[in-house]
Amino acid sequence: MSERKLPVANEQGNKELEGATHDHQRYVNAMGPRGVIGIMTPGPNVNVENEMMDMRPEGVINAVDRYYIPNQKIDANADWEIIMKHVTANLDASVQRLNETLMDHLILGMSSQSYMGGEKGSFALLEHLQRMSGKDVTMGAQSAEQAFKLCGAKRIALLTPYYPVIEQNANSYFTSRGFEVVHIEGLKCKSIIHVASQGYDALRDATLRCAAAKPDAILQLGTNLHYCYVAADAERWLKIPVFASGTVIYWSALRKMGIMDKIKGFGSLLEHH
Repeated sequence: MSERKLPVANEQGNKELEGATHDHQRYVNAMGPRGVIGIMTPGPNVNVENEMMDMRPEGVINAVDRYYIPNQKIDANADWEIIMKHVTANLDASVQRLNETLMDHLILGMSSQSYMGGEKGSFALLEHLQRMSGKDVTMGAQSAEQAFKLCGAKRIALLTPYYPVIEQNANSYFTSRGFEVVHIEGLKCKSIIHVASQGYDALRDATLRCAAAKPDAILQLGTNLHYCYVAADAERWLKIPVFASGTVIYWSALRKMGIMDKIKGFGSLLEHH
């Protein structure tokens, strides 16, 4: 059967019509009196949105915006490069939409983009998002580094759904920041939705392959991998820190906002730090 062709809509940003105004008067949100967190995530990333909803403390609002990227077929590095080009093209419009929530904090709910360009590219993106949003921003790279420093980890292993083009950027970031990457376990998923389909057993086995390299800690990249509960369980099996990217990002954002709730079921960071 031939593949069905869908019409392509070119996103040029948000259209604002004549007469629009922007009220910046701050009001306390009735459902989120403790704060509103804006979360940007790619359209196909179905898992990070729901994991962060499960982590949400009472009195906090998660305002999610899904920016356009295609559910790209992935057979090679070049396919991931196309995905990342779509992120770059559509990220600013996502910030613009979330700005209308008068959010208190902004999360980039896609870990791969936070590593592109290594250390220099990551911090340039962080500064750009802070300028656009006017808010403090939490991304995967810096929040993972924060978690590693908290537990004293120097030798780290990475578990990813990616091809090497993304992993090379993550390796560059962590090496530049003083960590030793002792193992990278790349699953080479076939599409972004294929990332979301990876089950507990496959992720457990990949975690054990990371553990065989004897790291101080393990980090899973790729927020569309449903890894938050695997990580929490693996900390008990392996007796080392095992961090899910979505959990690390959300934990860091809450703590920056001064929200210190201890949340059970998602591992050591949210439960103890």
